[in-house]
Amino acid sequence: MQKKLVLLLLLSFVGLNFHLFAQDDKKKAEFESFKIRRIGFITKAMNLTTDEAKVFWPLCNELQEKKFSLNQRVRRAIREFNKAEKEGKTHTQEEYLNLIKLAADIQVQEAKLDQEYITKFAEVIPAQKIFLYQEAERQFAREMLVQQWSNHPK
Repeated sequence: MQKKLVLLLLLSFVGLNFHLFAQDDKKKAEFESFKIRRIGFITKAMNLTTDEAKVFWPLCNELQEKKFSLNQRVRRAIREFNKAEKEGKTHTQEEYLNLIKLAADIQVQEAKLDQEYITKFAEVIPAQKIFLYQEAERQFAREMLVQQWSNHPK
């Protein structure tokens, strides 16, 4: 009887792991789909030529990776902050202020990255297309937000 129970628990654990891996694969596939839609949307809005796209997208992807990394620090700090709160910790005003300052500092660093990459973009595409890129990023984000809202019932 114990062997059957151990076997059942082991199979349940393995099944759970496969389910988690499948979820990870699904999330990865959804993220890849999102990136492809974003690139298509922005490329079309900017009216990039093939040659422009070849030099622009590696720079743009580099910028996005750096921003993601910066924001990851804030997300991690907020997650830890919230976890501690759920475990019963009462945060001090100083801790709240430190978290707020971290988020603001990250926004400043993001703005500096934007300025740095605008200069890099200007070396490979016309300023008009940089403007169109910025507009397309905002429009794509708005459309994704509207799509998200429409997919969630009230």
